Amino acid sequence: MTAALQLRDLHFAYGKGASIRGVSLTLMPGDCYGFLGHNGAGKTTVLRLSLGLLRPRRGSVQVFGIDALRDPCGARARIGALVERPGFHLHATARQNLRALARLQGLPHRLATAECSRVLEHTGLAAASDRRVGTFSLGMRQRLGVAQALLGAPPLLLLDEPTNGLDPEGIADLRELLRQLTQNGTAVLVSSHQLAELEGVCNRIGVLREGAVVVEGDLAHLRAQLHSHHVVQGTPLTALEQALQQHGIAAQRDGERLLADLGPHAPGPIVRALASAGDLHAFAPAPVTLEAIYLGADRLQSQPAPTAPTCERSPSPPLSTAHLPLARAFLHELRLLRLHRSTPLLLAIPSGLAVWSVFTYHHKVTANLARVKAGDLFSADAGSGHLAAMHALQSATPVLALCVLWFGSQSIAADLSGETLRNTLQRSVRRSDVLLGKFAALATLALFGWALLLAATLVTAGAQFGFTDLEEVTRTGDRQLMASARDVAPQLWSAGLHLILPLLAVAATGLAASTLAKRPARALLLAVLAVLVGEAFRDRLRDHAGWLLSSHLPLGMRDDSVLGYATAVARGAADALWQFREQALLAPLAWLAGALLLANLALRRLRSQ
Repeated sequence: MTAALQLRDLHFAYGKGASIRGVSLTLMPGDCYGFLGHNGAGKTTVLRLSLGLLRPRRGSVQVFGIDALRDPCGARARIGALVERPGFHLHATARQNLRALARLQGLPHRLATAECSRVLEHTGLAAASDRRVGTFSLGMRQRLGVAQALLGAPPLLLLDEPTNGLDPEGIADLRELLRQLTQNGTAVLVSSHQLAELEGVCNRIGVLREGAVVVEGDLAHLRAQLHSHHVVQGTPLTALEQALQQHGIAAQRDGERLLADLGPHAPGPIVRALASAGDLHAFAPAPVTLEAIYLGADRLQSQPAPTAPTCERSPSPPLSTAHLPLARAFLHELRLLRLHRSTPLLLAIPSGLAVWSVFTYHHKVTANLARVKAGDLFSADAGSGHLAAMHALQSATPVLALCVLWFGSQSIAADLSGETLRNTLQRSVRRSDVLLGKFAALATLALFGWALLLAATLVTAGAQFGFTDLEEVTRTGDRQLMASARDVAPQLWSAGLHLILPLLAVAATGLAASTLAKRPARALLLAVLAVLVGEAFRDRLRDHAGWLLSSHLPLGMRDDSVLGYATAVARGAADALWQFREQALLAPLAWLAGALLLANLALRRLRSQ
């Protein structure tokens, strides 16, 4: 039978010193492998290496015969994992969190819903499934962490300190769950430094110290190598101790009992001697605990890796080994954005501002025409839907860009802060899929915001003015053509289309800042600085200022973008100039590509997940 997990000679280091030194272990289907070690021994790092979240300096990782280094998605499709603290979206319910992860793994909607109900029932969270995770206790979040690891019924389960925060009832439930899983053929590796919590669950043990496996093997094999002490209880304890010493047996007091190492002595004569010396209450061998194995690991010999199946049943394949990881990552990010209540509100703000701007312009035009009629002004323009739309877009587009920048800057930084990125990367997707999926979701959000802004602007401007020629009205009632609708209309559509690429570049810039800064507030600040800091050097750049991203977006203090040019045309300005026409496509494309490349490099180097 193929090993569920096989690690061979793994080496890894975070810095100059080695963190993992030649770790090898084998986990067969149906095994419950206790991975023991003190805090900082490297247990979590080994689990990260097994999941492909870290790449070893040398060595190999195989999951059911799949080379996890060459095919990380195929390997992770067969693994369920809980690594370190479980992170979830606190504003969403337990069921919503699990359903999003199940869909990311590739489960269809109906099966994902059924899987969520199954794992919630198994972990005792069915009654709290529709509560927001932000209201959960530490133990409930830990149960939810185990639940997300069980999604899709993976044949290999990696659990890192799964009993953290659990009460005694929760620990007992977890033990029973692990027994059921191993009986059904699931291979389970449990990393822990709380040895007592693994008693009675594991059939194989591995001891890790300072990044190296000291010993591993079947629990029975390791226990057989340690001499078992006998527990002696009775009165008077001093007389019993003397009887043991007369037979050359060393004994040590442990409270109200004696621990005796019989060595080569047969227990029968010893029992008779103790019964003659006093009132003997109990005489029995003490079980060799996991603590004893851990403390005596240096004296034990490892057992060769098993070659035969350790359970009667074969492990079931995972419910989904779906392809199209990029599409799944993209849809996952869209679902998460939909869960945020602030998303529609933020996207509606620019459209609301544009509508307000149109009404403000209409009020101004009406007031000026009234002054012309009263003789206070010689002339005033009669207003135009095109010009109203241009003014509205000039006012609202910077706000839309800021909203897109905010979403981009929070995309990875918020996941890192809430420790939810780890759950995503543990699924059958690559880091590049996650990054491009996030950008595709941000691009969709930006395009939706742009379309909503343009629609609100055009509808309001058309209703207030109509898309006719712009004319100047004098006090005598004469009208003079300032800008022809036939000439202005193409400029309006051209300006709208030319705003798309800079908005996408803004989204990519925010994403890069999010990956680099790693904290939401710092990421937003870095993103804003990245877009605006070039303004301080605009005079020095002169003709090269077109490569600044801010040159292609309207700003409150200045507008060198296509929108500024279109607005001048709509006013009838004969000297209208689009200074950076040549860089209108190349500059935003360069910003977009550079930001995505930088974000990809930063995400690949990110080792905290």
